[in-house]
Amino acid sequence: MQDAETVLDVLCERGRRGLPLERLYRQLFNPQLYLLADGRLYSNHGAMTPGVDGETVDGMSQIKIARIIDALRHERYRFTPVKRVYIEKEREDASARFAVVVG
Repeated sequence: MQDAETVLDVLCERGRRGLPLERLYRQLFNPQLYLLADGRLYSNHGAMTPGVDGETVDGMSQIKIARIIDALRHERYRFTPVKRVYIEKEREDASARFAVVVG
């Protein structure tokens, strides 16, 4: 399997150039890709804020990654459906924001 950084670099470059992405699904079987994404998310301010499902970034583990990959490989993984809701901000100068509601 290719290094996760290399894969992301290739995907970004192809996207910038408007080229099609091929064999993308199989890249989801690369555990290093998940660890790289987790590392990038973990360093963000607010990463410890629970998501709509109550989980935080520190809830990711190699066991959880292995389960996700296994479910993807056997086509059993199910994304949680969400609904995007527009929330007005109180201040006039504030930009719009969205909330995601599970359901």
